[in-house]
Amino acid sequence: MDIAKRDKVLAAARGIFLRYGFKRVTMNDIAEAASISRPALYLVFESKEEIFKSVYEHFVKETLIEIESKTGQLKTTEEKLRAAFELWTVRPFEIMRASSEAAELLESTFGFAQDSVNQGYRSFEKILLPVLKSHPKFQSAKTKVSAEKTAHILSGAVRGFKIAAKDAAEIRSLIKDLLILLLDD
Repeated sequence: MDIAKRDKVLAAARGIFLRYGFKRVTMNDIAEAASISRPALYLVFESKEEIFKSVYEHFVKETLIEIESKTGQLKTTEEKLRAAFELWTVRPFEIMRASSEAAELLESTFGFAQDSVNQGYRSFEKILLPVLKSHPKFQSAKTKVSAEKTAHILSGAVRGFKIAAKDAAEIRSLIKDLLILLLDD
């Protein structure tokens, strides 16, 4: 497969999905946005669902790299967790809320992409793990909930925040309160 053509399609599809959501987008729309023919698009991707999953997986990979880079520059556990949640939870929420059509991407659970979404959250948990393990609370033998379970709880919580919150300010407030519950003794 031609990697350059694949990347071109993914970049075009990302913009189209963010602008119009998933349901309204056709393979022809993606082909036009990528400046390739529809038959050429089918040589790269078999379906719109496959393109969507690939766009999502690429976004997750980019975001996780950015989180690792950002958290590596910060000192405290709280700063690192806030930065991770800002990039993983708040920023995508704001992107999706910027368009009424793209909000469908946040509000819908696409069965065909559920494995990719779940894998993305598991990968996010792996990023949280060393941050949590560096906190004194998780270095004590008295810890009742492991860092691994805590990462899973945090991941699930922020997943729910994106559904429950009316705006990014509310998500940030929920994250702040979650971190108080977690980190305060």
